[in-house]
Amino acid sequence: MSQPKVSVLMPCYNGSRYIQQAIKSILDQDMTDWELIIVDDGSTDDSRAIIDSFRDDRIHCITNPTNLGVVAS
Repeated sequence: MSQPKVSVLMPCYNGSRYIQQAIKSILDQDMTDWELIIVDDGSTDDSRAIIDSFRDDRIHCITNPTNLGVVAS
C-alpha cells in the first residue's frame, strides 16, 4: 500500500455538533489520495460514535483518554 499524498489532521473535543460535516467536507474533495487522522481529545459527547459511523479506510481515529488540548493532541 502506498502512502497517501495528503494527510489531514483534525483534532476534536466534544465536536459532535460539527464533526460529521467536517468529515463529509473531506470526503467530498475531488482528490482521493488522502488520509484523515482524527484525534478525539477525550470527548465526553458522542463525537467518537459519529466518527466511527464513517466506513472509509482512509479515516483513522486516535483517542486520548483525557482532554490534553490541541497542542498535545
